[in-house]
Amino acid sequence: MTELITYLGDENLKRDFLMELGKHEAADAIMKGTYGRLNGVFRGCAIGCALNSLNTLHGKPPLHQTDNHARMPIELGWPLWLAYADDTIFENLPDDLSKTWPRRLAEAVPVGVAVPDTVLASLLRWMLIGDRHGVVHATNDHEVKDIVRTMGALFDRAIAGEVVPDVEWDEAARDARAAWAAWAARAAWAAWAARAAWDGFYPALSVELLRLLAALGPAILPVDGNEG
Repeated sequence: MTELITYLGDENLKRDFLMELGKHEAADAIMKGTYGRLNGVFRGCAIGCALNSLNTLHGKPPLHQTDNHARMPIELGWPLWLAYADDTIFENLPDDLSKTWPRRLAEAVPVGVAVPDTVLASLLRWMLIGDRHGVVHATNDHEVKDIVRTMGALFDRAIAGEVVPDVEWDEAARDARAAWAAWAARAAWAAWAARAAWDGFYPALSVELLRLLAALGPAILPVDGNEG
């Protein structure tokens, strides 16, 4: 499998892509709930606007596959999980933040890097056991907390470079599914008393993702195709 390189290693692609996204933002053409509508002016969600921007750059029709997340790895070199994260975060951000999200995410992704799996692992760890917004804070059930922390510890090991055996992931996932089934069956879902800890979850998640991507730093690209 060919390694994905962000923006295909092309600074001009990032510049042109950002320029097109900026046009969407300036025209107030970024909207939730649709991958693309065309009524004189294209309007769409984060992925819809991203793929419409690529359509413009590649001379394709405005509505060509604007719902196809799998184009993002091929045409931008972003991992597929990042395309789905882009979409999910956008749809759940407050409107004032969602309208600038596509541009802010595209700006944070550096040119010419292979986004490592540890970025996703770090994001999932944050979602599980982060200091304020981790799901571990959404329950007062100590058994559930322990299960969440166990999964978080597996991500810690993966982030540190350890190859965690599949059997450990499978065991943690089974425990999590069982806990979820028991927890969800409770009529009042009393553990959600900790909901205050989730205020601002998606804005905070967006900031964490931007931080992780920016930390990858600018890549040093080969000059004239030479590695030295």
